[in-house]
Amino acid sequence: MSNDFYLKLGAKIYSLRRKLGLSREKFAELAGMNDYYLGEIERGEKKASLDTLFKISDLLDMKIHELLNVE
Repeated sequence: MSNDFYLKLGAKIYSLRRKLGLSREKFAELAGMNDYYLGEIERGEKKASLDTLFKISDLLDMKIHELLNVE
């Protein structure tokens, strides 16, 4: 996967989280992760594990393939 994919995925997660009205801290707490780590994912700096992406997609009320579709 290219860095462009992770930048787009992170931006998508950020946008969807904001639409839910959740702070990064609250969303990370609900997902069971550190808010700093979530910020790195949203900025495309870190590559999230599949388990983490499933947790994020569940919180965003979407299927994993919908989350990963960044085109």
